[in-house]
Amino acid sequence: MKATGHISILCVAVSWFLCPALALGEEERVHPPLPEPLTLSDALLIGIQSHPKLVVAQSQVAEAEISSGKVDASYGVNAFVELQPRLSSRAAADNVDFQDDSRYGLVIRKRLTDFGRTESRKEAAQSDIAASQARFVTRLDRHRLEIMRSFFAVILSDHAYRARNERLAIEYFRYSRMAERRDRFEQYSDLEVAKQEAAYRKAYVARHRADLERRQRRHALALKLGRPGELSSELVVPDLSAYRDRDIPEYNDIIDEAIATSSILKAHRANVASAQAKVSVAEKLNSPVLSADFEAREYHDSSFSSRDRYRLNLKFIMPLFDGTHVRDTEVALAENTLAQKRAELLMAEYGVREDLLALISDLLVNRAAIVAAEADETYRSYYQDRSRAMYEMEMRSDLGDAQAAVAEAMLEAARVDFKQALLWAELDALLARPLALMEED
Repeated sequence: MKATGHISILCVAVSWFLCPALALGEEERVHPPLPEPLTLSDALLIGIQSHPKLVVAQSQVAEAEISSGKVDASYGVNAFVELQPRLSSRAAADNVDFQDDSRYGLVIRKRLTDFGRTESRKEAAQSDIAASQARFVTRLDRHRLEIMRSFFAVILSDHAYRARNERLAIEYFRYSRMAERRDRFEQYSDLEVAKQEAAYRKAYVARHRADLERRQRRHALALKLGRPGELSSELVVPDLSAYRDRDIPEYNDIIDEAIATSSILKAHRANVASAQAKVSVAEKLNSPVLSADFEAREYHDSSFSSRDRYRLNLKFIMPLFDGTHVRDTEVALAENTLAQKRAELLMAEYGVREDLLALISDLLVNRAAIVAAEADETYRSYYQDRSRAMYEMEMRSDLGDAQAAVAEAMLEAARVDFKQALLWAELDALLARPLALMEED
C-alpha cells in the first residue's frame, strides 16, 4: 500500500518547517517574537513549525523511509579487499617446511534475486511509510484543533473576566451603599449588610479566578504554539463566517466518504497491508538466493594450477531442511500480528462512525444553541436600554444587573460560535478536507 499523493506533499511541506527543529536543540533555536495582536491564522502557521509533537511524528516518517532504504540496499553491490597473510606447509613435502603462502584480492558481490522475499519486504516498508505519513496527518489535524481550542479559550477568558468584573462592580456598589446607609441612617441591619458583603466577596473571588484563568489560558496557548513563556496580550477575534452558512450533512450521506478518506483509517489500512506483506516475508524465510561474485586475486606463490587470478561465480543457495522450525514460528507470529491489525482497523472504523454521528449531533444542537444565544443577547440588550432609560428618569432601575447580564450573554454567544467552528474543523479533518480558515488565507 502506497501513500496517497496529497499526504506525501503535505508531509514534505510541513517537514520543511520542521527540519530546523530536527537539526537544532530547543536551546539553540531562536524564534522571532509572536506577532501582536495575534491572529488565529498566524497561530495556526506558527504552531506547526516547531512543536515537539509534530517533530516526533515527522521523525517517525523519516524513520520509516530510512528503513525502506535499508531494504533497497540489500540488492546493492558489496565490494571489499581481502588480505590473507599466511604461512603453509605443503602436503607433498616430506618435512614440515612453512613457506609464505600469502594472497590478497578484490571481491565484488551482488545478490541477484531471493525469489520474492525482498519484494515482500519492500511492500511492508512502503506500507509502513504510508502508515507513518497518515499518522502524521492525524497528529497535524489534532494539533491544529488544539491550537484553535486554546486560541478560543483565551478570548473566552477575556470575555469571562469582563463579565465577572461587571458583576463585581455591581456587588461592591451595593455593599458600600448599604454599609454607608446603615452607618448614617440605620436603614439596613447588620444582617443585611453582612449578607451583601458575602455576595461582594464571592464576586471578588470569581473575578480573581477569572483574571488568573486569563494567564493560564495564554500560557496553554503558548505551549501549543511551541513558544513557552511568550504570552500574547491581545488576540484578534477571528472571522468565522466560513462556518456559519454551512448546511449540516446527513450521517448517511458522508459516512462512506469518512471511512474512505479518514487519515486515522488510512494509517490502520497501511498497518494491515504491512502485516500482510510481513506474512509473505515470513513464508519466504527459507526461499532460495541467487547471487554473483567476482574475485580478482594475487598470490605470493602462484605455481598451483587451482589458483585462479580471476573468478566469476554464480551461487544458488537452496535450504532443504530446518530442524529449528524458525520459519513456522515466524509465520505464526506474522499471522497473529495480521489478525490483530485487522481487528484494530475494524475498531478504528467503529470509532470513526461513532465520532461522525456525535459531531453531526453536536452541530445540530449547537446550531439551536446559537439561535438561543442570539435571542438572549437581543433580549438583554433591549432590557439594558430600558433599564438605562429608567435610570436617566431617576426611577428605580436595575441597570447594573442589566449590564452584567449583557456581558454574560455576549460570553455565551461567543462560546457557542467558537464551538461551532471547532466542530466543523473536526468534521473537515475527519473527512480529509482542508481547514477552512487556512484555505481562505
